[in-house]
This record gives sequence, structure tokens and C-alpha cells, in this order.
Amino acid sequence: MGKKLDVEKIEQARAMKRASSRTDAVKAQLRGDLEQAEASHVTVIEPTKTYSPLGQKKILRAGAYVRVSTQEEAQIGSFEMQIRHFEKTLGENPDYELVKIYQDEGISGTQAANRPGFQEMLEDAREGKLDVIYTKSITRFGRNAADILSALQMLDALSPPVTVFFESDNVDTSDGKSKILISIMSALAELESQLKSEAIKAGIRYRMSEGIYKFSVHNTLGFYRDYTGAVRIDENEAEIVRYIYEEFLDGASPQEIADALTANGISSPRGREHWPEATVRSILANEKYCGDVLYQKSFTPNYITHASKKNSGELRQWHWTKRHEAIIPKLKWLAAQDLLREKTWSGRKTKLRDIPKRFVVSRVKSGRLAGFYLIDPDWDADEREKFLSIIRTIPFSKKSDD
Repeated sequence: MGKKLDVEKIEQARAMKRASSRTDAVKAQLRGDLEQAEASHVTVIEPTKTYSPLGQKKILRAGAYVRVSTQEEAQIGSFEMQIRHFEKTLGENPDYELVKIYQDEGISGTQAANRPGFQEMLEDAREGKLDVIYTKSITRFGRNAADILSALQMLDALSPPVTVFFESDNVDTSDGKSKILISIMSALAELESQLKSEAIKAGIRYRMSEGIYKFSVHNTLGFYRDYTGAVRIDENEAEIVRYIYEEFLDGASPQEIADALTANGISSPRGREHWPEATVRSILANEKYCGDVLYQKSFTPNYITHASKKNSGELRQWHWTKRHEAIIPKLKWLAAQDLLREKTWSGRKTKLRDIPKRFVVSRVKSGRLAGFYLIDPDWDADEREKFLSIIRTIPFSKKSDD
């Protein structure tokens, strides 16, 4: 029998030979190309026009986007300063035609769909009304990385593309090298929003645990906060609350009470003519009417959507008693809770008693003028005297009970 072949060694040698042959062929081709180029002549044609990623228009149609997330005084100042800045830098610049300053005041940047000014700006860009968009920073443009990048991709895909300048960050989308940087900064903007949201929630929960969190009474019938921040009873509205409890404990259903309030021309807590049954139920179940406060009845699990969810045991709650003056005695309130749980109202069809018509005084419930009264210039002398008599009965405490 002949000598056995070393197949593996032979095949490795053949592969190396083939690779060497390919490398030699590429080198030979490159040497030939260079020799041919040296034998030729080239004429360099310099550009006669300056290329600009914004296009070649002499005057650029510019838009500016400004946004703040709250209505706080400091943020309002920032909002106005942003507008003033762009009015000067763009409106007074001969190289730009200021199309519009798009505005979203007091709106979170976490959801682009909920920002009408932002959506209007994108729509104008799609319709070819803008060449460039200016904004203070990526955080003003948005707080959701997916929304930011989606909007920028859409603007970049337009023909011609619309460039976005982020002034404070010194970044613009016309430079391809900026795309990675913008992606990172968008993610950081979202992370900052998440951390801020968690810090705010932690602060609120701490104040709840200490019993010092100031709950809103803006749409709570019968209560208001005076200029010191203390919770006070609004006797005009408290009469409606007492009517609801008395009729319910006397056998009327929430629907019958809602119908009676609507028929009497009493506006709902939100100022609407029609009273839904659910509104009456919520008033009957609200612990604030017996002077208590139950903190964290709802929560927002997602910092992006801000959707509120009922707390059904997911998070800790704090039930504080005797936090403010009660409109409904505690025993009466507890009796109403029993009826709500058991649904044992009589379901009578008899007409409920009417609420006596009385002189109504409107009070500001929220904002910087919270606790102040609205004066109607059409009041006659009798009504003005009634107004003054109501004012004299209101306690003006210098110490908040919250």
C-alpha cells in the first residue's frame, strides 16, 4: 500500500497559495492603476457656490419653539424670556423671516402628542412653511427620547430637510456628526425628567406622611383655601353638600339627587349645568366633608403618560382625621358610607325638596388670588349689603391648619 497523504496539510498549503495569489493580483492591479494615473492629466474644478445644509435661499423661513412645563412664576418668566429672545434674534435678523414662535406653556415635554404648539410646528414643516427651527435646548424640544428622535427624523426626511438648532447645546441637525450626540442628549433629557418626577413624588409622599401636604380644593364643592392656605368652608356651596347628604340619608338615590340639582339650576363643581350621578356619588364618598383627609387615593405609575390610576392597595395611604372643619358630622358621613356600600337607598320616585334660592357670592379657589371674592358691578344696594354681611362672617386666620 502506498504512502498515506496528509490531507489537512495539503489543503492548508493550497489555501495559502490561493490567498497569496489573490493578494498579489490586487497589488498588481493597484500598481497598474497608479501607473495609468501618472500618465494622465487631471483638471481640478473648484466649487463656485457655497453649499449650505439649510439650502440656498437668501432669506430663511424660521420658526422658534418655546415651552415650559409648569405655570409657576419662575417658569412664566422663563417662558416670556424665551419668546422675547427669539423675537429679537430671528425677528430682527435680515437673514431670516420669522414665520411663528410656537408655544406650549405649562405642558410637560414627555408626550409630543399632548403639545398643540409642537404639533402645529411639525405640521407647518410638512407643508413646506419652514426652513429652520430654533429652540433653546433639547430639553425644551422634548423630554421623551423616542418623541424627540422621531420628530427630528421626520424633519430630516423632508425635501428639503428642515434643520433644528438647539442654542444652549450648540448643536444642529444639519451636521451628520451631531446625530449620535443628539441621541445621547435626548436620552439624558428623558432620564432627567424621570429623576425629577421621582424626586417630586418622594417629596409629596413625605408631606403626606407628616400631614402637611396641601390637597387641592379647586373642584371640591363647599371648601376653599384662604390667603393663608387654610381650608375654609364656603357656606354658599356647603348648603348644596348638606342637601345631597340629607336627601341621600332620607332615601333618595344618587341619580334622583343629581336630577333634582340639575332641575334646580345648581351648577356642578366644575360649573356645568348637568349633574352626573357619578359626581353625587363622589361627594357622598369624599372623606373631606367629615373633616378627614385620605392621602394617595390615586397615583401616576408612568412619568411619561401622567395617567392617573386608582390606588387599590398598590401604594401606602395616610388617613388623617380632624384636619379641617367638617361640613357633615362624622356619624352622618359614616351612615352615608354604609348606604353606598349596601346600595340600600329606597329608590323612591317622589319629588325631592327644592334648594331655596339665595344670594350667591363667588370666590376664587386657586391661583394667586385664592380666597378673594368676585364683586359683580351689577349688584344693587341690597345685594351689596348682603355681600358685606357674608364677608363679616368669614374668619381670617393668620395660621394655616395644614
